[in-house]
Amino acid sequence: MPWKIIFIIIGFILLIKGADFLVKSATSIAKKFGLSEMLIGLTVVAVGTSLPEIFITITSAIEGHSDLIIGNAIGSCICNFLLVIGMTSLVKPVKFDKRIIKVHLPISFITTIVLLFLANTDKLGEAQTITRMQGMVLLLYTAVYIIYTIYEEKKLKNEKIDEEIIKEVKSKETNSISTIIVYMILGIVGLKFGSDFVVDNSIWIAKSVGLSEKFIGMTIVAVGTALPEMITGIVAARKDETDLLLGNITGSNILNLCLLIGIGAIINPLTFLTDFNSSMIILLIITICLQLVVMINKKSELNRKIGFFLIIAYIIYIGSIM
Repeated sequence: MPWKIIFIIIGFILLIKGADFLVKSATSIAKKFGLSEMLIGLTVVAVGTSLPEIFITITSAIEGHSDLIIGNAIGSCICNFLLVIGMTSLVKPVKFDKRIIKVHLPISFITTIVLLFLANTDKLGEAQTITRMQGMVLLLYTAVYIIYTIYEEKKLKNEKIDEEIIKEVKSKETNSISTIIVYMILGIVGLKFGSDFVVDNSIWIAKSVGLSEKFIGMTIVAVGTALPEMITGIVAARKDETDLLLGNITGSNILNLCLLIGIGAIINPLTFLTDFNSSMIILLIITICLQLVVMINKKSELNRKIGFFLIIAYIIYIGSIM
């Protein structure tokens, strides 16, 4: 048992470092081609911090662990909204951009509704199932969201500002093509072996102590794969870049629900336990509460007291699913 726990920890370290290397390589490629940091942040950061979940999803889908995939996706979203934002708020009050409040939190809410509908539509025998066709719908939804987000950002930047940013970004890139390729290879290798270590050993522990894959996915794996978002959030807060944090979290949550479950369902149709419905309803309530809190607050921010409350709420949630 101790060795299994050590392998899980090693797996998480490989996942975090692998994601870091892959993000660095993707960012460097973007800079080489003269893309703005705005576009890099929208595409690379949100997808990059979701890479651990993506690789765990692929591994779990191939091995047929539906509960781990869905539990990880929903658990990561709840962890992001409660634990990650809560921890970040303790470092520095988190101010919400108007676009997050008016556009992206509502889209996150709608995304959860869409998944709830799809997950409770089809049955395979006695079990609710997310089919390959529904997986394709979720992937299409993801693509539309990313395209819309990029379009939204580009509208807010005039050509003059974009050109200045592009010049500045290009001047900062010093990595050679060979260095970028090495980063990319190290990232892929780290993510592959990290996901294998986390999934295989988590399943072994779950079975040996009588815990369900659902519980492991919504707790240990969800918190572990949310570490990139947490680290990004704390660093962003210390640099007064909370827009990056919130954009990353809301974007990551939408990717978790659509991209992860979509990929998993295409590889292998997923069995959806009715127990997951209650967790998704909790996610809906959390999304609404976050939006109401920042709308009521004149400064549109979450202070340290609210951050502490969010962390307590997460602890209570974990206790409720044990």
